[in-house]
Amino acid sequence: MVSKKSKHYHIGLQVYIFERFTSKIAFNNLFKADHFSILIVNSGSLSIQINDIEITVLGNEILVVPIKTSCEILTMSDQLQISLLSFTTEFAFENSIRRPHIRYFEFFITKLSSKIFLKNKDIILLIDLLILLNSKVLRPNSHVFKDEVVLFSFNLLLYELAGIYYRSSWHISLQHSKKERLVLQFFKILELNCRKQHSVKYYANNLGVNTDHFSKIIKQVTDKTAKQFIEEAIVLEAKVLLQNNHLTILYIAEELHFSDSSAFSTFFKRHTSLSPSEYRSRINNLY
Repeated sequence: MVSKKSKHYHIGLQVYIFERFTSKIAFNNLFKADHFSILIVNSGSLSIQINDIEITVLGNEILVVPIKTSCEILTMSDQLQISLLSFTTEFAFENSIRRPHIRYFEFFITKLSSKIFLKNKDIILLIDLLILLNSKVLRPNSHVFKDEVVLFSFNLLLYELAGIYYRSSWHISLQHSKKERLVLQFFKILELNCRKQHSVKYYANNLGVNTDHFSKIIKQVTDKTAKQFIEEAIVLEAKVLLQNNHLTILYIAEELHFSDSSAFSTFFKRHTSLSPSEYRSRINNLY
């Protein structure tokens, strides 16, 4: 059986803290093919098959399970206790404060499951952040800024995890396919140019590939279109700029290379359901 008291759901997100298992079936049900899973073994041990590879995970170890991965629990100790963060790529991309460091994206497109040993201080930090995220998910939907606090809590946890992962596995050479490397290069170029360049053709040309072929690769690897990534990056930039009350809507529209403030407002509202002025007002009320 699995304890229900620390299991909570948000759209595209699952959080489990200090769960004990006696059933392999219940444990296996945690791993969903369309979710990215980060498993911490608090105590005990387990043997898990990731695609064709069998991995043993002991206490104080963390296992990263990519999406679209075949995952099966083979054996588990009687005293197994785990914590787990599970989320879809859609949730992760929609809940990014800004375009993350390239290591952030490596979590999503690498096909290698990664197991690392955690220091006690790192375990304490990650569990504290899981508890924080869990508490924000538990807030009633009537809370006016529930989505915002879930977003910030999720990003804080994921960035800390990325830092721990990077420090612990810097010596490991992550092997990416040619298509995955193209996606990583796209993210790098997008980060530098999204304010000025809004067309898929620009990024395809920059990478020296045909626009249709480029779009097809991005969709195959990430399940999202290049246009979606570009538009999401522009929205994130707009949100950052709108937090500065000294910048006018017209200035932000020009900074983001829209033809006029009306075009910018239409674009922003289509993606956020708020006008730029309404979003700015909400942010000001938050602080």
